[in-house]
Amino acid sequence: MSATEADYYRLRTEWLRFKSHLVDSLTGLPTLPAVVDDVRRLLEGRGAVELLYVDLGRSGRHETKVGWGAYDQAVRAFAEQIGHLRSEGSLAPDDVVCAQAARGDRFLFFLAAEPEGPGPASPLLARLRAAVESPESRLRLGNLRLGAAVVALRHDPMTRAERAVAQAVADATAACFEERLGGEERRRAELQRLIDHREVRSVFHPILRLADGKLVGHEALSRPLGAVTFDSVEELFAFAESTDLLVDFERVCRDTAIRAVAGVEPRGLLFLNASAHAMEDPDWRSGKVEEALARSGLAPDRVVVEVTERVAILRHEAFQETLRGFKERGYRVAVDDMGAGYSSLQSLAAIEPDFLKFDTSLVRDIDKSSIKRSLLESLRGLADKIKARVIAEGIERPEERDTLVGLGIELGQGFLFHHEEGR
Repeated sequence: MSATEADYYRLRTEWLRFKSHLVDSLTGLPTLPAVVDDVRRLLEGRGAVELLYVDLGRSGRHETKVGWGAYDQAVRAFAEQIGHLRSEGSLAPDDVVCAQAARGDRFLFFLAAEPEGPGPASPLLARLRAAVESPESRLRLGNLRLGAAVVALRHDPMTRAERAVAQAVADATAACFEERLGGEERRRAELQRLIDHREVRSVFHPILRLADGKLVGHEALSRPLGAVTFDSVEELFAFAESTDLLVDFERVCRDTAIRAVAGVEPRGLLFLNASAHAMEDPDWRSGKVEEALARSGLAPDRVVVEVTERVAILRHEAFQETLRGFKERGYRVAVDDMGAGYSSLQSLAAIEPDFLKFDTSLVRDIDKSSIKRSLLESLRGLADKIKARVIAEGIERPEERDTLVGLGIELGQGFLFHHEEGR
């Protein structure tokens, strides 16, 4: 390679590296350094600007829970929503929108405002929240919730615009963090109340043999009584998982389910969800759980402990010893949420689960998707190899059930078989 060619490739590499800092390749949005001049011109021309700071990953746990690939898709989908708002006129032509940094999940909206009167940030934030947090949203991934803050900027000839923008972003970041902390304090207080007063009820979703409808067992699901700061049960458990209260909360849920199942007939197997931390609860090792089961007329061999695919795969080496102890006492094991993107045959074979539960996302509308049918057939083959029984979750329509039967899926559960009140 000649010196000229070497210089060309070096300069091209430097340019691409520089460009990567100016444009977020994930969303296609410019980053803050690329739009500072545009914001300065907007501020000088209008005299006032509102900065709406939006933190898509306010909890910091979504990517860990669902995996970076799925979370990247949610970030891209959010950027697409911004484009829709622009095209429908919710964003003015002069408004400046950017990502705070490349490959991040924080977004900045610099909105043209009048020096006096209501600013444009509040109605825009309401639109963004609806796009992300509504039950119909395809961004409702792991109960994604927005963190947000609004800061007003006024044009001041005595202050350099670039510094004013930097200070506004810093102020908005701090305000968003304070809002998050305040919300988490309220949530923690409510979670503690649920634990202290055991304000949890259990519902039991039947698990059936799909070919003839014969009952095999029930999955125990917990519902809080009177929770007001959580939008959903999933959000409550996701928050509990981030605190040191998780084991206490799961103990309350487990004890409530074991007591309540005594009144369920016919009963079959009892499926209990357990996090990795909850499986290390001393109550399991001390025999307290077996004593509670006996009072409800159940032996350990009638109980299936469900662990999520993510936990089973990412912690399988450390987890095997814990699971071995459960199996030695007679419990069976199910791996939940199969198909969420973590599975490996080697890891699952080491765990030796008795059941594999296929994720709702694979089952929904499977009668309309040849891709889902092919994927489910492959996963069923995996289950056959490790001698695990298959349960399809989230069956809502007869057509889904019939398709699953045709694919050789043995067991299933969902709202086709159980319509829970208030859900």
